[in-house]
Amino acid sequence: MARAYNKKVRPKNFEVVQLVLSRILPHQVEAKGKFSPNWLGPFVVKKVLPNGALYLTDIEGKMAEMAINVISIKRIPPEEQGDEIASQELS
Repeated sequence: MARAYNKKVRPKNFEVVQLVLSRILPHQVEAKGKFSPNWLGPFVVKKVLPNGALYLTDIEGKMAEMAINVISIKRIPPEEQGDEIASQELS
């Protein structure tokens, strides 16, 4: 049974300077109402910890004060990364 499960599991590997989105957890202030967004970001991976956690910075370079688990992080696809960076450069 474990072998069948492990066949389908794809580990999440992140690299420094990769753009990601962070899940808005229910206990956070930003999560209000039924139609609130589920993801917050974009963020840049600043440091990858060996136990499955990341330190993130926002686009301006402000670092988060706590590590975030990889389970609540999602990569931004490469085709969308150019749009995010271009929109940040225009503003």
